[in-house]
Amino acid sequence: MSARKPTVAGSFYPANKKGLQTQIGDYLGKAAYTKSKNVYGVVAPHAGYAYSGMCAAHSYKAITESAKADTFVILGTNHTGYAESNFALSSEDFETPLGVVKNDREFYDALILERKGKRFSVGNTLGDKLAHQQEHSIEVQLPFLQFILHGKFEIVPIICQQQDYKNYAEFAKLIVQTAEKLKRKICIIASGDMTHYGSAYGFLPFSGNAKENLYKMDGKAIELIAKFKTKEFLEYCSGKTICGAACISAAIEICRLLGSRNARLLKYYTSADLTGDYGNAVGYASIVFK
Repeated sequence: MSARKPTVAGSFYPANKKGLQTQIGDYLGKAAYTKSKNVYGVVAPHAGYAYSGMCAAHSYKAITESAKADTFVILGTNHTGYAESNFALSSEDFETPLGVVKNDREFYDALILERKGKRFSVGNTLGDKLAHQQEHSIEVQLPFLQFILHGKFEIVPIICQQQDYKNYAEFAKLIVQTAEKLKRKICIIASGDMTHYGSAYGFLPFSGNAKENLYKMDGKAIELIAKFKTKEFLEYCSGKTICGAACISAAIEICRLLGSRNARLLKYYTSADLTGDYGNAVGYASIVFK
């Protein structure tokens, strides 16, 4: 089976292998994390590396120091709108300028086998396949993993749709039970950005003090994530522009079942902190579940 080709190499991150390695190495060299007993999962942003790469590096520093995993379950966002299943799977390997990332096909097959009778859909329909072909939120996480783990891992790529809390909780059980059945040590990566503010995103909830208000708005969301309050987080996200609420909600529930009892913010900033333009700004957060 041929691997899925990269779609945002050369735009979101360097298409040149050496340039990509240099950029990621620079980010990781500036990130800090105190080693802990284990890391069950992380939230990492998925914008272009020039904007969110430094933030994402904090999550991958945590994985480098403390994650014990064979397989990484990467939860992406349905940016294209093509995904049809509540949880859209891919059975493909993924290619980046750093090489090919192997799909954990045994895990994929087990999820397909166990999906019957669920109140939510887990699938790989034509729409799901098209969504994965054009979705960047999973792709941008892979070079970081390749850099820190040197290709010694497999992935389960899943695009998550917005839905109710019960579906996330039941899906979390399916993921954890599958991992236990296959004797897989897994780590969860929720690929999500925070609030998108400004006329470019059609979201202008405040007229002044954009930086202060954006930090406050995202701060409340991050607080709910850190307290494992999935229901409240979903309610808080309603009517807002947090890109990744679905995959973050699933990650909270999965990490809770894996044994995580502590989650904390590693890094937060906005694109405007880099550009100086708060007319349009996106928040980025790195969060670890341990």
